[in-house]
Amino acid sequence: MTVSNSHATSPILVSPPTRTVKVAAVADSDSYVKWAAATLEQLGSDFTTTLQVVRTAIAPSEAQIEAAVAGTRFERNLGGLSPQRISKTIESLREDAPDVVLLAGTGPTIEIIAAMTQRFARRPALISGIPGMALPARLKGIEFRAQGHAMIVHSHREAHEFGALLAERGVSQRLVVSHLPFLPPITSPHAHTPITSIVFTPQALVPSAPTSRSEILRALHETATKHPQIDVIVKVRALAGEQQTHNERFPYDALWQELCASDPTLDPGALRFATGPLINYLVPGSAHVTVSSTAALESMAAGLPTLILDDFGLNERLLNSVYANSGCIGSLADVTAVRFRLPEHEWMVQNYFHPEPSQLPDSLRLLADQSRNGTLPLNRPLNWRRRRRRLMRNYLRATLPPVLLQQLGRTRLRLRRLLRGGR
Repeated sequence: MTVSNSHATSPILVSPPTRTVKVAAVADSDSYVKWAAATLEQLGSDFTTTLQVVRTAIAPSEAQIEAAVAGTRFERNLGGLSPQRISKTIESLREDAPDVVLLAGTGPTIEIIAAMTQRFARRPALISGIPGMALPARLKGIEFRAQGHAMIVHSHREAHEFGALLAERGVSQRLVVSHLPFLPPITSPHAHTPITSIVFTPQALVPSAPTSRSEILRALHETATKHPQIDVIVKVRALAGEQQTHNERFPYDALWQELCASDPTLDPGALRFATGPLINYLVPGSAHVTVSSTAALESMAAGLPTLILDDFGLNERLLNSVYANSGCIGSLADVTAVRFRLPEHEWMVQNYFHPEPSQLPDSLRLLADQSRNGTLPLNRPLNWRRRRRRLMRNYLRATLPPVLLQQLGRTRLRLRRLLRGGR
């Protein structure tokens, strides 16, 4: 199914490519590097692909990049993935002249790349997307991406919700339904395999309160104490101090150290904190628990027992409402009792496990033809005047050294105080 803001449902029909399609991806954080690498990896031999990482305040560490590209062709060239200045990235895109640029980054970064590349002598097609689950569909999700020509969504449900939002805002952009690229092939459920490990995957934003996070850690500690034969693992995306796509105010590893220091009844060694590729931990015999992480989809695909915690709510604010009716909702009490579940089939078909093949390859070929023929539409961004100020501010943040940014911030603050005093 192909969906656009006009709710078109006819498939894209493209003649066989006459030459290789060049696709260049630009990413700025750990989750976007993972998504971009996996998305490019699923393309066939008639595509040449490159991946660049932009140096911003949320740029991933070397260890994060290594974990993000594990299992893809890009792990053979880790040295070429070192974060670089955004100006260098733009110049590289100008010289390489890709047919399509995959905008795999947070809003401020991709807005700069989109604005700059659309001034090239031959404009590349722009396609964007959101790693993991993109529900609920929000205006902010399309505002930064409005200048693009297509957007990747990963389920029929996402296509429906984003299609309605695009139509409401009058944005002319094709939605391309593709599978989440890092999901493994669906495996028969391991319902009768004894559970030997429990893997908890945190998310940076939710739950936000340190008391809620402490409650999770205490429940995991209780589980490890009651079931010493089970290895209880907290699989973090980053250790305290490392950057992520979203800033994590209370990292679980640092919070666990604080809890153990203040409570002598806790055993620091009861929980194991792990980094690296998640696939190394979602293996037969493991069960998975999370509040809202996309990692739940990976464990479902692997046929593993999965639990989505509802102790703190099941709603859009917690980014886990998509899991309603999945059959995998449970509580921390279920974790300590080692009660895990398998997802409902109908929910899986509508949410990220649809059987239809990906529309991405044909869509990229069509976009490449439009770029070569000079027939790409020139999409105007939303909120143009406000965007110009935001674009300049974000460009300065992405290009100036942190020390200079701090000095500019202090100067701006002093100027505001002087102006207020002058009144």
